[in-house]
Amino acid sequence: MKKWVILALVLFSFTMPIPKVQAASWQQGDIIKGYYSENVYGTYTLSLEEDARVKFTLTDGVNDYRGYSSPNEYYVIIFDSNDQRIGIISTNLDDGDNLRTVQYINLKKGTYHIKVGYGLMGDYEVTYEASPIEGTDVEPNNENSTANLYTLGNTYSGVLYGLGILSDNDTYKVEIPTFGKLRVRLQETEGMSLRYSEFKLEAANEKNGKIFSFRSTGKPSEIFVLLQPGIYYFKISLHYSNTPTNNYTFTTSFDPLVEKDWESGRNIDEANADLLENNKTYNGFLLGGNYSYVQDWDYFKFTLTKNSRVTFIANSKREGFGSLIFLDETGSQLSSGGYVTSDTDKIIETKELSSGTYYVVYIPRYGNNSYEEYNLTMRIQRFTDVPAMHPYYEQIEALAQLGINKGYTDGTFHPTEAIKRKHVFALLSRVDGLKLPKLRTMKEFKDVTTMHPNYPEIKAFYEAGIIDGSGLYMSPDSDLTRAQLAKILVNTFDLKMKGEGIEFSDINSTNGLYKYVQILASNGITLGYNGKFMPNDTVTRQHFSVFLQRTLQMIR
Repeated sequence: MKKWVILALVLFSFTMPIPKVQAASWQQGDIIKGYYSENVYGTYTLSLEEDARVKFTLTDGVNDYRGYSSPNEYYVIIFDSNDQRIGIISTNLDDGDNLRTVQYINLKKGTYHIKVGYGLMGDYEVTYEASPIEGTDVEPNNENSTANLYTLGNTYSGVLYGLGILSDNDTYKVEIPTFGKLRVRLQETEGMSLRYSEFKLEAANEKNGKIFSFRSTGKPSEIFVLLQPGIYYFKISLHYSNTPTNNYTFTTSFDPLVEKDWESGRNIDEANADLLENNKTYNGFLLGGNYSYVQDWDYFKFTLTKNSRVTFIANSKREGFGSLIFLDETGSQLSSGGYVTSDTDKIIETKELSSGTYYVVYIPRYGNNSYEEYNLTMRIQRFTDVPAMHPYYEQIEALAQLGINKGYTDGTFHPTEAIKRKHVFALLSRVDGLKLPKLRTMKEFKDVTTMHPNYPEIKAFYEAGIIDGSGLYMSPDSDLTRAQLAKILVNTFDLKMKGEGIEFSDINSTNGLYKYVQILASNGITLGYNGKFMPNDTVTRQHFSVFLQRTLQMIR
């Protein structure tokens, strides 16, 4: 009889209720012999006092129901104490031994119910031996409650039983310690053939919420996914099989990530959309391919308090690019420009939007059979002369969000205008948490009286020893040079040398401001240009924003 016919009979017979039969105790080394028919099975009880690797030996060639002394197929089916099937051993002539079939299974200590036979009739002869556990797949592990513990980064091997027990699966309990990117690789064990079978790995969190799943057919398959910290369960099962034993290996690697720089991995729809903040870049991560059953789109949400000109910048970190969809508060696609795509690895889309709440949805590129990484930035234009694609928008806007850059009353910022000394002190005084110790008493300057609009700031910086002026003059309306700014920043924020500086060709140690320039360079606050620092060049408002923003990022 063809094996697929027998398989159908086994599936049918062991999904029907089996009459209760008094089970005989089966001891290690005992040879159990018997005869089974459609309604009569050999029924035994096997007890283990400790976890063990159990070796089952089935004698091949026992007479079948026709009375012929010919190779006959029968099955040893193992049930746990709750009568859940956890393993199956079948006689096998493909193993090169025509006299016996030997198969191993790791079992946890406890009592197991054994049934021998299948839906026809014939004789059987079986024995078992117990030895110490080998490997990581220990049955029963079909449910979360019986899952084996898995350690990230390790390679585990296991066996799934494909004949008459398609519900067999191996479950592993995995702890994700922090937010990060997980790589999971699943494949059949080297040297075996799945034939027409497929392994399937499905992951769920503690609340049984499905996170991802994928299949492996004949060759290694892997998946990358973002996960929040917590406990997860990986269930490995067979999609289908006509092979008695199906051996697999799976391994993982995990990269911790800074969560604030990434989308959450939970933003699967409008209700769970991540908040999209102005001038902040979010790294995104999505899967593609017909083998992956996971989050398809990433949702982001933002709210405008007034009508605004908004630019969205998206960059793909891998080959090709997907699309952006723009939705209104109801989740409906915008009638104009609601769907934007690109043939390159970048999308830049500017929209004039009314006040209200909106969604931006990222869709991976069509035909992507792997994972896709991207980043997404939203830029709201604050100053009329600093558009979203201005080379220093990021730094200017970052300081504006901190209340440092306020611009002019007409809505402009004047980014290329030389910054005045008085404005430098006014801007620095707005840095949250800035503490300026009083080391001396303010003296009189002819060009800075107590009536000067910036007198309080100039007084604080003078008394802290950060500025000295020149004789009786402070020169508040003078332009500031790059070298002078270096001294002010170093003294204001008490910066120290941090590693090596940068030797610039246009300033050396004979310059009284050299050490301040080197301190900035050693902290990555200045890089110069073509090997020069240009110490005597005036500082523009946009370049001051760059210097100050880098300084604040470094000290915080």
